[in-house]
Amino acid sequence: MMTRRGAWIPSLAAVVAACGGARPAPVAVPPVDAPASVANVGADAGRMSAHPTPLPRSTRRPAIPPQLARIAGLMPLRSLGIDAFLRTFPNYDGRGVIIAVLDGGVDPGVPGLAKTASGERKLVDVRDFSGEGRIPLALVQASPDGSVRIGGQLLTGVGRVTRLAGPPLYGGVLRERPLGRGAAADVNGDGDQDDVLPLIVARASDGWVLTADSDGDGSLADENAIHDFAAGGETLAFGRAPVTIAAKIEEADGQPVLDLFFDNSGHGTHVAGIAAGHDLFGVNGFDGVAPGAQVLALKIADNGRGKISVTGSMARALEYAAEFAARRRSPLVINLSYGVGNEIEGGAAIDSMVNEFALAHPDIPVVVSAGNVGPGISSVGFPASADHAIAVCALLPGVFARPPDPELPTASDVIGWWSARGGEVAKPDLCAPGVAYSNVPLWHTGEEVSAGTSMAAPQVAGAIAILQSAMRQAGRRVPASELKQSLTATATTVPGASVLDMGAGIPDLVRAYNWLRAGHQAGRFVVRALPDGGNTSRASAAMRRSGLAGSGDTIQRFSVTPVAGQAAARLLLASDAPWLRAPAGIELSGDPASIPVTYDARALQRPGLYVGTVWARSASDPAAGPFFGLTNTIVVPLPLDQPIDTAGALEPGAVARFFLAVPADAGGLRVEVQTEDEAGATLYLFEPGGQPYRRGGRIEARLDETSAGPALARLDVAADALVPGVYEAVVVAPPASEARYRFRAALPGVAIETISAARGVELRNRTHETQEPIVTAEIAGLTKLARVTGQRADPETLNVEIPAWARELVVQVSLDPAMWNEITDFGVTLFDQGRPIADDPLNHAVGGVTLALDSSHAGRTLSVELFPAFARERALGRWQADVTLSLVAAEPWRLALLERTDEAVQIGPGASAALAWPILPPDVPVMPGYDPLVRVTASLPSAPPSTKQGPLGREQ
Repeated sequence: MMTRRGAWIPSLAAVVAACGGARPAPVAVPPVDAPASVANVGADAGRMSAHPTPLPRSTRRPAIPPQLARIAGLMPLRSLGIDAFLRTFPNYDGRGVIIAVLDGGVDPGVPGLAKTASGERKLVDVRDFSGEGRIPLALVQASPDGSVRIGGQLLTGVGRVTRLAGPPLYGGVLRERPLGRGAAADVNGDGDQDDVLPLIVARASDGWVLTADSDGDGSLADENAIHDFAAGGETLAFGRAPVTIAAKIEEADGQPVLDLFFDNSGHGTHVAGIAAGHDLFGVNGFDGVAPGAQVLALKIADNGRGKISVTGSMARALEYAAEFAARRRSPLVINLSYGVGNEIEGGAAIDSMVNEFALAHPDIPVVVSAGNVGPGISSVGFPASADHAIAVCALLPGVFARPPDPELPTASDVIGWWSARGGEVAKPDLCAPGVAYSNVPLWHTGEEVSAGTSMAAPQVAGAIAILQSAMRQAGRRVPASELKQSLTATATTVPGASVLDMGAGIPDLVRAYNWLRAGHQAGRFVVRALPDGGNTSRASAAMRRSGLAGSGDTIQRFSVTPVAGQAAARLLLASDAPWLRAPAGIELSGDPASIPVTYDARALQRPGLYVGTVWARSASDPAAGPFFGLTNTIVVPLPLDQPIDTAGALEPGAVARFFLAVPADAGGLRVEVQTEDEAGATLYLFEPGGQPYRRGGRIEARLDETSAGPALARLDVAADALVPGVYEAVVVAPPASEARYRFRAALPGVAIETISAARGVELRNRTHETQEPIVTAEIAGLTKLARVTGQRADPETLNVEIPAWARELVVQVSLDPAMWNEITDFGVTLFDQGRPIADDPLNHAVGGVTLALDSSHAGRTLSVELFPAFARERALGRWQADVTLSLVAAEPWRLALLERTDEAVQIGPGASAALAWPILPPDVPVMPGYDPLVRVTASLPSAPPSTKQGPLGREQ
């Protein structure tokens, strides 16, 4: 799915005021990569209303007027020097270049995507590889009175179609219900999402044409036929026209095959506007990065199921884009604002496919968003982790951090706190503005500002299109490796940021252009960190998350392989960290070379994060910049044998990282941040694998009018969700304000080891003193575990009957990490009688969706659909997922104090004790296949509690 997850960004109200505008109420910039589902963002992203009502068109207005957005610089072109470059070279604006936008669709009707800066058609073609727009067709026969019935709908005036095209006629229907939960599912804008809209396809003298009852009067007598979009760019809209539709009509065995192309996510249109928009919103001169470029819109995502890619869609779209550009002999750049989290870095099938594509098409750069699950390290998703992709991280532009103020200095661009970081992979490559005001479909009016690495990738894709345009007009065809090298070698760094945060830094378009004019060359290399000492991966960087494995763990070897038949070269090696040493140089031929680097263990003793890179430059042309880097990350964690309590101060947008060693028997973890600053701070928590804490890894500490003391943000890891290893807690300062904070972390004093009907509750005292813990228990609802097995990419469905007492349905899904490497997405969608009502596609191998229930659900049966998307068309023969379904009651059933094995539970230092279960209350409900969902808390006054939940029928 599109890159997702994010955080709050300040209000735009002050920006509007600074530009002389006025609005009735302030408008907040949406969470990162909003709308939700594209990004699955926000603290309550999984809590969806059961039957969302589309917003009436009359109440939707732009976030701020487009004219003011242009004046304020909310299409941030300054950070990369794009505005200055195009003032000097106005004809190098991307003309002659195609940007392929692989996304959830691009609206063909928005003004900013109508024409290029040189007057050509902006959208050269559209194509749906997701299957969402496929309309099954069947032969239909018109009655003598010129009417026909399709999908239960009667259409009259068919004589007009037969006069234009003639029989045979093929009929089909567009159904609103499967198109998702948002306003775009109301295709005709009539206020519901249950319409069935009939269509007719027939062959005219100039090809297949589509006719539909666009005005809803039941007649085709006044309707125009539209052709395949590539022929004339014609579009269709129903009713009040909230959704613009294009048609792709091909022929198979003499019969038409119809795909309707539309953007029902809002994401792809926004991305395309950033990359190449021209006269956005009809405002003269309001442009995206490369206004002269054309756009090839390729839909890879099923938006009705949470905006997920489908099996093979990405690979087919990549190949189609390459073939399309080759036929037109046009330079091409791919933009893929997509990503999900890595489980085994370097092993994803889609990474291999992107690498294969890049090597097969060496002139085509592939730009990918790095992901929105930062600021934890080792969080870059795939396929941004592919060796030959250009992975882009996100900046928060200063204009969004603080509006212009003559009495204050201009706010600096800072690394977006949501932006994914490197660690086990040597990514990201570059960083670009990750917030922008861009065009959206009509139904998405009011959501013109979006944030995320999805918005940063098209900045770089557009910049590359400009460079391609310049080189083409100079008579040069530049390979992708040199385009990338021109940007990375000339990039500027972000103060205080490491290579994990920003890669090479922020591109400078003028300097990149001069690099290309100077005739420098670049190469392609594959770097692998070989398993050594504490490093167990074979990804593109070396990382020891638990510190050095021992006193002898001082050598790390890298394998470097030139690709694409490069000539032998001598490279100079230089380290940027005093604790990291490397040979002075190396000779590279066509064979893999082994490069050892050495760690100074004496300099890696204090807890913290150590990042160092050995950079390789050409001995004959050092000015060409680094060809590759050997990046090493060493984490020395803090032990938690004693609680941690420390204070600090952060510059605007800066982060403080705390790595915490959590043993398997910890029974939980508590982290918290306290601040007295009005602007507050944000606390993040990441699991040892790099993914956010699975039960909510972000919380803000913010003062409000009712605060009597410091603001406190706290995250507790439950015993049943604990992953042994090194957790990372990150404190983030607001983008325009300093933050003074106090950070604490501690383990429970008493740990819940197991809960089961047979063995009761087993506790262990983790302190050095005899303790008497306070133990409470309750039945929260009912739960069951289902093991689901599917065939290839076919979806599987579980049905859940909703009892009257349930107020929440929680669906948790767990996949094998090895299977995760084979997919590009895994959809988890809840349906009510075929209507999608909630979705939250997995971002890692463990995840799920939560639905708030009300009385309208009582007695209904909801369906949980699991929908895998595999990278390759030849998907695995079988797939398996473990699914836990939990029905949570509005009020838990309290259990009396657990029966004690003696009068007072005294647990000695390091010892364990068991408590037996009481008889369950008689009013606890019973459902076949379900067990009571028990929650137990054990606490000491001086330490965080240990909590654990699970089914009473199984040991936990």
